[in-house]
Amino acid sequence: MNSASSTVTTLGTIGWGLIGLVLASVLRVAVKRSSILPAETGRLAPPVVLEAATAVLFSALAWRIGTEPALFAYSWLAAAGVLLAAIDWKSHALPSRLVWPTGFLLVVLFGLAAVLHRDAYPLVRSVAGMLALLIFYGVLYVLRPGGLGGGDLRLGGVLGLALGWAGWMPILTGTLLGWLTAALALLVLRFVRGSEASQDIPIGPFLIIGAFAAVLVSSMT
Repeated sequence: MNSASSTVTTLGTIGWGLIGLVLASVLRVAVKRSSILPAETGRLAPPVVLEAATAVLFSALAWRIGTEPALFAYSWLAAAGVLLAAIDWKSHALPSRLVWPTGFLLVVLFGLAAVLHRDAYPLVRSVAGMLALLIFYGVLYVLRPGGLGGGDLRLGGVLGLALGWAGWMPILTGTLLGWLTAALALLVLRFVRGSEASQDIPIGPFLIIGAFAAVLVSSMT
C-alpha cells in the first residue's frame, strides 16, 4: 500500500470481494452463453468455486493495493484470470476472444491510472513488461514447438502488463513463480500418475498464480 490515505477498511475489503463474486458470476454466465469456450471444456468448475476464488482475490487486492486507481485494473485481471485458468485447466486452451479483451481493458485501465497519477512511467514500464514477456515466451514458442501454445504466448503478454505496472522485480519473480509452481505440480502428478502426467499440465493457470503472488507481495510503489 502506498500510504495510509489509500488503505481500505475491513468493510471495504469485504465489499470489494462481494463485487468480485458478482462480476465472476456474470462472466461465467456470459462465457457459457457465448461461443468462446472450446467444445471440449464441459463444466468449468463446481458452482461458486470460481466466484469464491475471484472474491478472495478481489479482497486481497483491495487490502494490498488500497484505493489506488490500479486496483480496478488488477481486479479485472483477477476476474478474467480465474476464468481463463479454469478454461485452460479443463480444455488446455486459452481462447483469444477472452485473452485479447482482457489485455485491451488492462491497457485502458492502467492508462487511466497513469493519467490520474499524472505519471506516465508506470505505464511505460507496464508496456515494457508486456514486450519482455512476449519476447521471452515467443522464443520458447519457437524453440519448443508444442511445448507452449499461442494462448500461453498471448497470456504472457497480458500478465507482463500487470507485472510491469507493479515494478521491474515482479516481472521476474511473477514469471519464475509461475514456472516453479507448474514444475512442482508436474512432479506431484508424475509421482501419482507416472511419466504420462506431463500431458495433464497446462501452464496458463500457474502463470496466473505466479503473477498474482508477485503483485500481492510487491510494494506497489
